[in-house]
Amino acid sequence: MKLIERFQLFLAGEAALTALCAVLALLGTDFRLILAAALAIECVLLVYAVLGILKPVVRLDRLIDTLSQEKETSMSRLHELAKKERLLARLETLIGRYSDEGVRKSAAEIFDKQTELTALQSQINPHFLYNTLETIRGQALLDDNEEIASMTEALGAFFRYSISGKGTMVTLRDELANINNYMLIQRYRFNNRFSLETVIDEEDEAAYECMVPRLIIQPVVENAIFHGLEDMDESGKVTIEILLTEKNLILMISDNGKGIPEDELERLNERIHSDDVKLLEPQSGTHRTGIALPNIDRRLRLLYGEGYGVNVYSTPGQGTDVEILIPAG
Repeated sequence: MKLIERFQLFLAGEAALTALCAVLALLGTDFRLILAAALAIECVLLVYAVLGILKPVVRLDRLIDTLSQEKETSMSRLHELAKKERLLARLETLIGRYSDEGVRKSAAEIFDKQTELTALQSQINPHFLYNTLETIRGQALLDDNEEIASMTEALGAFFRYSISGKGTMVTLRDELANINNYMLIQRYRFNNRFSLETVIDEEDEAAYECMVPRLIIQPVVENAIFHGLEDMDESGKVTIEILLTEKNLILMISDNGKGIPEDELERLNERIHSDDVKLLEPQSGTHRTGIALPNIDRRLRLLYGEGYGVNVYSTPGQGTDVEILIPAG
């Protein structure tokens, strides 16, 4: 029984005692008998209060004094003392919960800083790149070459978005706009061999304003192209399906490519969900998209907790689905 429940029971006993004395008085019972009965019941209630309410508080106070007097106190020490007192055990659970949340948020901030640093290291005078692309686009327009003008415009927008210093969180609408620029470039590159479709129900359109980590979709689309669709001669398709629930935003990025064999799919999901940071480092001879999914999953788990991240489903010969689950916020 919780301490507050014990206290409520004590108060109920006191109220019952008062009511009993009043009833006995109304019935004309001898005052001495009423007093004797009241004293007896009061003694029982006081003993209950001491043993059931005050004693646990005193024990908790002593254990906290013990912890405060120790020079170094670890969670294991707290756990050891918590075995002796239920109230301290409840405090330990609460402390652990807030401690885990603090560690998770700190790790997420560090991870985002590392991502930002990587982006900064990759931008060699980006303004020079933007200006060059604008020059190419301007010349293409002068030469009436709309395709080159559109492609250079999309490429400039894609790079600007990728290395922008505006923060790590963006709206889903901005993230999808970046995907459209990316797919425009890839369609030129692969001679329109595949297409992109975004699927969202009208009642879910509020999802466009949901905040998501920047660049969580593009690496998945890149994976779909290079591992699923690259060998297809035509009719390749990437579909982004958006579902908004009361608590979560679900993004399903699908392709109709060659799919992944069952044993390879199992290893991929194990790698994605592993806590081994070495798996986030590119291996020699491996395309950099090989680290994309574990990287995204770890980033989401650090930001939102273990209930969120990436899952991959696939059927050989039919295609692959990558599910991204994040809070709807």
